[in-house]
Amino acid sequence: MWDHTEHEGFEIWVLPIPAFGPRSPEPLFHYSGYICRHGADAHLEGQSVRFHDMMRNFTGADAALDAAYADARKRIDRFHATGSWAERHA
Repeated sequence: MWDHTEHEGFEIWVLPIPAFGPRSPEPLFHYSGYICRHGADAHLEGQSVRFHDMMRNFTGADAALDAAYADARKRIDRFHATGSWAERHA
């Protein structure tokens, strides 16, 4: 199920995704999500910013949600500081 919150004038929507692979004692998850302004149609190009982490494994859906929200908040804060969604690597 999609989950959402708000941060600095944006909506953050995230979905924990079960990880497929060898059995694990704990259920493992990845995440996918998007950031948009309030009232935006996130399905239209330019209305949202997508992000995901399909490489790391998070133990449980709640851990994946926490990581996704932290990632999104960092992206929003960077956007407010730079005016761009692009990551800058030095």
